Amino acid sequence: MKHFIFAILLALAFVAVPANAFTMDAQGGFCNRVSHMGYFNMSFYGHLWYPIDQMVFAGVGVGYEELDNVGYVPLSGSLWVRLPIGRTVLPIATGDFGYMLGKDNQMFWRAGAGLDIKNGDRSSIIFSGGYQFLNRSGDGYLYLQAGILIEM
Repeated sequence: MKHFIFAILLALAFVAVPANAFTMDAQGGFCNRVSHMGYFNMSFYGHLWYPIDQMVFAGVGVGYEELDNVGYVPLSGSLWVRLPIGRTVLPIATGDFGYMLGKDNQMFWRAGAGLDIKNGDRSSIIFSGGYQFLNRSGDGYLYLQAGILIEM
C-alpha cells in the first residue's frame, strides 16, 4: 500500500511541470562497506530531475544496489547543486534521502560530491563519490560512480 501511495504522490508532484522541463541522469559504479574496503558491491542509480535553475535540481531517484550479496532498490528524494566554479568542469554536491526496498527494508541517506563535465548545452559526463548510511543496520558505505546527465 505504501508503494502505491508513493507512486500517486510522485505523479501528482509532476503533473503541472512542462514536458520539456525535465533532466535525467544514469550512473553506475560500486558501493563498499567502510569497514571492508576490499569487497566491491555494484551500484546503479538514476534520477529524474526538475531544474529549479541551471545550477540546482530537485528530483526523485531509483536504482539497484547489491550490498553484501543482498539486492536493494533504493527510492529517494534528491537534490543536485552545481557550484559556479569553472566553465566546462563544474563541481557538484548531491544528496539523497529515501527508502531501500529489498530483503531488509530500511531508510537510507547519501551525500556526495563530484564533477559535472559539460559536453555542450544539453549533456554532461558526471563523476561522483560519497557516503551512504543505512538506518536499520547502522552500516556506512562509500560509493563511487560515473554516468551521464541529459538536460531536455
